[in-house]
Amino acid sequence: MLLNSPKRAGVLLVFLTLLFSTEKSFAQELSTIGEQKPFALDGSISLAVTKYSVKGAERRRPATSWTFVGSPTLSLYGISFPFTFIVSDQESEVRQPFNQYGVSPSYKWATMHIGYRSLTYSKYTLSGITFLGGGVDLQPGPLRLSVMYGRFQRAVEEDSLNLSILPAYERIGYAAKIGLAVEKSYFNFIYLHSKDNSSSLKNTPKLLPLFPSENVVLGLNMKIGIVDELSLEGEGAGSLYTRDTRSPRFDVEKIPQSLRGLIDSRTSTSLTLASNLGLVFTVPHFSMRVGYERIEPDYNSHGAYYFTTDVENFTAAPSFDIDGGKYRVSGSVGVQSDNLLGTKLSKTNRVIGSGNISLNPWQVFGIDLNYTNYSTNQTVIPIRDSVRGSVQVRNVSQSASVTPRLLFISPEMSHSIVFSGSYQEFKDLNVFSSKLSNSVTKTGSLNYNVSFFQSGLNLGGSLLFADSKQSSSTTQLFGVNVNASKSFLENKISVGGSFGLSFNTVMPANIKSTTFNESLNTNYRISEQGTFSL
Repeated sequence: MLLNSPKRAGVLLVFLTLLFSTEKSFAQELSTIGEQKPFALDGSISLAVTKYSVKGAERRRPATSWTFVGSPTLSLYGISFPFTFIVSDQESEVRQPFNQYGVSPSYKWATMHIGYRSLTYSKYTLSGITFLGGGVDLQPGPLRLSVMYGRFQRAVEEDSLNLSILPAYERIGYAAKIGLAVEKSYFNFIYLHSKDNSSSLKNTPKLLPLFPSENVVLGLNMKIGIVDELSLEGEGAGSLYTRDTRSPRFDVEKIPQSLRGLIDSRTSTSLTLASNLGLVFTVPHFSMRVGYERIEPDYNSHGAYYFTTDVENFTAAPSFDIDGGKYRVSGSVGVQSDNLLGTKLSKTNRVIGSGNISLNPWQVFGIDLNYTNYSTNQTVIPIRDSVRGSVQVRNVSQSASVTPRLLFISPEMSHSIVFSGSYQEFKDLNVFSSKLSNSVTKTGSLNYNVSFFQSGLNLGGSLLFADSKQSSSTTQLFGVNVNASKSFLENKISVGGSFGLSFNTVMPANIKSTTFNESLNTNYRISEQGTFSL
């Protein structure tokens, strides 16, 4: 059953916490269309054409490529029509140009979505996936209502001559969100359903296994403003996922009877849960967030691209600043584990910590310090000590960086000097595998730039050093780069270029190489609305 463990039952607590907590309402003022500006157009449109050639090696990209991208916004009497489109030749070899067009006109509290769009209802349900279709968002007063319908995935035929093209069934889905929002609190209930069209392919894939799937997700997300300084936020979702809609029908006992009517229950149908809960405390110059997240193994949603599953996190993240933000400190510490349902032969625990310090006592000087630490320890089933020691995972990964900077500004010019150094280490604590896994990487860079305000001349240079030690080799890199740019005709025209030289050495094989990089660029500002770049 759904409530067969205290942890799973806790997920449902997130669903219900805010159900009866929103009571206030407010009215939105409506203005007449006659007071609105009749016509306005802004945004950006760009066309890029690239020529490519290579000598002494096989060509790795087309000789000519182009991309046309635009995000113009048209306004008619206060109604906004934000368009987006992408046209290019990148997918011409699979007989489908990469063309996407979309518009989301809005007026007052109503917004429509037409064409290629992406919406986010919550992290575990509909979360940023691009679909082709339509939708509408309505926010009259405290009420929040949103619906969408469209194609989540187009059908792609298998290509035996090009295995990089993955076959896929056409996937159609729809989702709805309804909720309330008042002041610093909100509550939303979300429903998503999508299903693959098993007849959308002319030929059944033979080289790679492909199964038509179906998915229903129920979710809640909420935020409760307890007091001005304290808020509770959380999200939970349950995903009914059928891996293969052609599998036999079967009443899965682990799916509650009340949910079986939402999807055709089959032998490949499963129910998984995901949730997170956070308590946020905020006062001037200090904040603290304590959070918990649990995502069960194989949790999936057709409305999201990717999830890290079978994971449980406890985290605490404080931050504060002093003297008007001149000194800032933030960090986080947490514990992470897997094998939530006890289906694996081992359980892995991780301790995660990070800290950031930013010091800006004067305009001329500042420094940033960062440190992270990740340790992993795996507990395996009781077996012979010799075997357990050879397979057990124990490691520590840590990194640190320091970035001091100097900035000198006068009415005529500015100088900046920035140094950045970093240290990364991975230490394997397993005596059987440490010799092959341990690594240490050190990097450092020094950058100098000077700008002359009157003449529009900018000069710069940088030095780069990197040293990476692996189990059986050491790689060192040293590089130098210089750059310059100059603007003319009241900044209408700018010309720039750079030259770089780097030396790379791999030991003990004593492999040495030298790399040259040169670049030239120019920009011409045709008007306030247009720029030509080469």
